Formats: sequence, C-alpha cells, structure tokens
Amino acid sequence: MDLQQSPTITDQRPGKRNESEPRLHGRRLLVARVGWIVLTLLILTLNAVMIPRYDAVLQAQCQPGPTCFALQLTAYDRTLLHQFGLPLGFLVAYQVMLDAVSVLICCSLGALLFWRKSADRMALFCAFMLVLFGGASFTNILQNTLMPVSPAWFALIGTLDVLGQTSFMIFFLLFPGGRFVPRWTRWIVPCVVLYWIYSIFLASSPFSASSWLNLVFIALLLCIVGAQVYRYRRVSTSRERQQTRWVVFGFSIGIVGFALSIVLGNAFLSSALRQSSVLTTLVGGTILYGFLLLVPISIAIAILRSRLYDIDVVINKALVYGTLTLSLALVYAGLIIGLQSLLGAVIKQNNDVAIVVSTLAIAALFQPLRRRIQQVIDHRFYRRKYDAVRILEAFSATLRNEVDLRELNEQLLAVVEETLQPAHVSLWLRPPERPERAQIAKDE
Repeated sequence: MDLQQSPTITDQRPGKRNESEPRLHGRRLLVARVGWIVLTLLILTLNAVMIPRYDAVLQAQCQPGPTCFALQLTAYDRTLLHQFGLPLGFLVAYQVMLDAVSVLICCSLGALLFWRKSADRMALFCAFMLVLFGGASFTNILQNTLMPVSPAWFALIGTLDVLGQTSFMIFFLLFPGGRFVPRWTRWIVPCVVLYWIYSIFLASSPFSASSWLNLVFIALLLCIVGAQVYRYRRVSTSRERQQTRWVVFGFSIGIVGFALSIVLGNAFLSSALRQSSVLTTLVGGTILYGFLLLVPISIAIAILRSRLYDIDVVINKALVYGTLTLSLALVYAGLIIGLQSLLGAVIKQNNDVAIVVSTLAIAALFQPLRRRIQQVIDHRFYRRKYDAVRILEAFSATLRNEVDLRELNEQLLAVVEETLQPAHVSLWLRPPERPERAQIAKDE
C-alpha cells in the first residue's frame, strides 16, 4: 500500500519560515551572557541579604494599613499555634521560606535555560524574564524591605519590578517563535511598559485611579490572549503548537487549582478559620505558591523538552484522573452522609459501617467510572482520535468476515483516507509469482 501524505503544516502555509531558530553569535552573545550573570547575581544577593530583614519586618508590631507588612496574629491564631505546639515565629519563618524557595525555583529555571540554550534568543529572553519576575516581582522580599528604606532603593527595586512585570507580559507576545505575530502587537510593548511604570511608581500618588488601571490591564490581557490564539491557529508550526499547549496546560492547572481551593475554602471553612493568618499562610500560601509556580515550570518545559513529551497525553490523563478524583470524592462524601443518616435512624449503628460500605462502593466504581470518563473526554475533546479508533475497530470486525478482494480494497482505502487523511492514497497488490519462479526460490 502506497500512502502519499500531504505536506506538513509548515510547508502548506504561505509565508511560513523554514529557517532555523534565531540565535545570537559573537559579541552580542557574550554581552547577553555577561548581562544575565550580573543581573542574576545582583537579584540573588539582594534577596539573600534581605531575608533576615524580611523576617523582622513580618514580625514587627504595627497597625494594619498600606505601610504595614507584618503578619498580624489574632488571639485565635495564637491559640491555634499553641494547640499545634508551634512557636509564634514559626508562621513568619514559613512565609519567608515560601518566598525564598519561589525565588530559588524561578532563578534555577532561568539558569537551566541559560545553561542549555543561551544562544537561542527566545530561551535567553525567557531566562532574563524568569530571574527578573521570580526575583523581583513574584515575591515581596525586596518590596517590603528595600523600597521603604530610601528613594534610591525605591528606584532600583521599582525598576527591577517594572522589568520583571513587563518582560513576563512581553514574553507571551513573542512566545513561542520569538517574533511579534501579528506585527502590530509590537505596539503593545510601550503600553505594557507605561502601565507598569505607572502602577509601581505612581500607584500611591493622589493622581492614581485604580478603576481605569484595571480596565487597561484587562485590555492588555485580551490583546495578548488574542495574539496567542491568532498565532496558534494561523502561524505556529506543530512543534510551536506543542510548546503553546504546555504553557496553556500549566496556566490552566494553576488558575483552576487556585480558584478551586478558594471556592472549597469558602464553602467548608468557618469565618474564623478563613480570617486566620495561620491557615492563610500554612495552607493558602502553600497552595497559592504551588499552583502559580506551575507557570514558570511549564514555560521551562515548553522551551527545553517539548519534543520529549506528548502534551496531549498529559492533558488527557490530567482531565481523566482529575475528573475521576473529584467524582469519587463527591460520591464518597455523599455515601457516608447518606448511610450515616440511614443507619443511625434504622439500626442505630455508628459511622464505621458507613465508612466500610462507602469504601467498598468506591473500589467497585473506580474502573467502570474511569472507563466512562475516558470515553466522554475522548469523544468531547479528542474527537478525531476517538473516531479513528472506532473506525479501525469497525474495519477489524469487517476484515474477519469479508472475502471479496475488490470490496476489501475499497474499504481499506476508505479507512486509510478517513483516519490518516492523506493527499493521495493508492493500493498496490503484488501479482502472484509464476510457478517456475516459486520453484527456483524454493530451491535456493
């Protein structure tokens, strides 16, 4: 069978570039590498030196307000810490640890990109972005310690913060190809820079207006998302689409997980626990930092190792087992509540029986529910793959019963055309060998 598939997406589209990824050479590469090393050492040194001061600022006694950065412990918080046998300074130390680990992770990812692909302009820009955003914008170590000291420190840390925030947004205007697509998106860059300069340096001034600043931020986000959608649908190659899916996957998991944790916390926790600094720092802070750090991690994976992992498989498994876990948790909770009420009213049994019955029911439901969820997700989100599998299964059943060679030929061509969708398909049948040739081959 001779299958002549259509050219790749890169070759089909007009104006598609075939050149290799843009790279730096010579003096430009040397200057960029030296600049990244100096910037990284500066940010890491400032964060490391300011950690003790950050610990002291968080433990300071001050009135709640815009200039107070301390963790205000209520009487309820002190009682909780005493019940768990934790000192009062543990909460502050944990917050400092979260911020320090976040800075270290972002800078480590940037260093990994710098070490592996510093000659690639897009990877190098991402390395700069991760160091700036993770070291000066993501956490509050430098903002809460150095900015209030003097105008000079305010200008330096504010400038690093502006560079971190702007580079993070500009990154998504360039990712994954390293060019502005469409070309008019380059005019978004000065708007992004002016927005963050105004937000960071003039937000506390009497001329600031938070309402229109929020509208500007939303407009910038919509432009960036629109540019990414246009790039993905019209311009990106198959490899670039895979990189985009990695980043979108990390963003989606981070946003959905963070939002779900807030919803569940508001639904199941009392008001006293929701307002507790202990719960906010130990649980809320861990969840927030954990989910948000998925974004830089997914960006690094997309740039470094996008060819080694099939993101569609990862997304499929995440959807299946995420939905399965949530469904089983709801069923388990419903069974326990229902059985406890029923057994308590009928046979006056304790909740041990309800727990055992619910556990056995969950064990019995696991495989059938997983298969059903897999079918629904494949049918809804992976329709082409789902239809191809069904077509092949139907053809396998027909193949066992079909004896007409001509009919089998037509069905085989139809299946190949429907599943693979090549530009041209033809079937070549080898003619039967002549008896004398078969005898000669057998003798040899």
